[in-house]
Amino acid sequence: MYERNRSGNCMYSLSVKSLRIGGRSWPAFLIHPIQKYVMATSSTNDSSVSTSLATSLPAKANYDFPDISDYLKSELAIALDGLCYEAYRQSVTLRPIRIRNCNAADSNRGKAFSEAYCDVEMESNKAFLLGDIFRHGLDMLIEFIENKTIPESKEKQIVLRKLLSFIKSIDEGSGLPIDDPEQLSETDLSLLLANHLFGKLATTNRYLINKSRADKCKNGCPCDQRNCELNGTFGDTSLGNTQVWHGSIDILINNDIILKSVDEDKKGNSGGKSAETKAATEILSKNGQIIAETIVFSFLQRQTHPEWSSFLTPCVAVGGLNMLVMFYDCEHDVLLESSMIPLFETTETSEETPRRINMAAILVSWLIVNYKYFCSGLTKDMKVTYKAEFFSQMRDKVDIYEKMSFGNVGTSYCSRLKSRKRERVVRNEYLYEKHSKLSKMMFERNHWSWSDIYE
Repeated sequence: MYERNRSGNCMYSLSVKSLRIGGRSWPAFLIHPIQKYVMATSSTNDSSVSTSLATSLPAKANYDFPDISDYLKSELAIALDGLCYEAYRQSVTLRPIRIRNCNAADSNRGKAFSEAYCDVEMESNKAFLLGDIFRHGLDMLIEFIENKTIPESKEKQIVLRKLLSFIKSIDEGSGLPIDDPEQLSETDLSLLLANHLFGKLATTNRYLINKSRADKCKNGCPCDQRNCELNGTFGDTSLGNTQVWHGSIDILINNDIILKSVDEDKKGNSGGKSAETKAATEILSKNGQIIAETIVFSFLQRQTHPEWSSFLTPCVAVGGLNMLVMFYDCEHDVLLESSMIPLFETTETSEETPRRINMAAILVSWLIVNYKYFCSGLTKDMKVTYKAEFFSQMRDKVDIYEKMSFGNVGTSYCSRLKSRKRERVVRNEYLYEKHSKLSKMMFERNHWSWSDIYE
């Protein structure tokens, strides 16, 4: 994507009308303040070395911030601009979704996430940029890179340092420890991302994995590092309400983010990177299960954190080496879907060189896992104009969506069948008499107990 000179710095030159980075010309009006900072602190001279961010921090700073090379600063600048201006291939946009019909309030019974049905219509004439809802994060990061301003919040200092440390690790060859991510299943890919991307960018590296995956993860992390252990634990990830949408999610990161893996049929997919993106779009975009999980989790977060200023809640979905983020705000009834974000760079590499993680994916992941610090909420235009119309779909079950639960939601299939039989079957004296006789026969001849029958 970019070329380096012999000293390892990014090669670029500035003219009045354009900015040139790695052999590509960028119009001057696209130059973001963060890019101006990168250019001001760098030189086209191969032997020059930019001033270290860490050494140039104010003397009163008591937090160590890693320095990153000019090459990585330039990549970060381009990724940031992709959130602010629709000019690059990796610009990340948001499109509003309207729900025409769904089974969120089925009259017969509540639907599991896997059964969720959503007939939706995506806004085709207008899109927003992701930076519009992460203004707190953009302001902080740009201010730090442009003016070396350290955020006052300790939490923001921690996650800022984690971002810079992760970016620096790319240059040192220790980014995502996987040589061939294409060989991973979507389930393994989501575990890899939880362990080596999201976990490293959040305030804590802990996450909860659906306990049904325990048998599949006996060998630990699916990365290439020997004896790499998962930082997450297996447990109950069920949420919702059995009278409406409910079920177990794949991974819950730091109690804040749902990470959903969607399986892709890779057979016959030999069309290269464009085919990968197309296949990912087909399985991730407007996906009913992803929409259902996002909506339910937003209601749960509002119930758990009523003091929050915004309830715009994200759900990250992974499939086909791509990432998509779904957002829902249960207060204003707005549903947004991001454009597809490639997890790895699309440049071809040799067999000896692993595919490098995409800078835009790193930046978006960092904002998402720390959204409670960086999300600024919906813009006025989003609130007023682009309603998802989910409220009308809830009908008479509005109160139920206001009472979401986490953990111990729903029961096993057998338990549901037994409960349903006891509720629906009409007993009479004749059948009860026969039942008693048969029970006595079974107990006397086989030494059974009630627990043996109903275990």
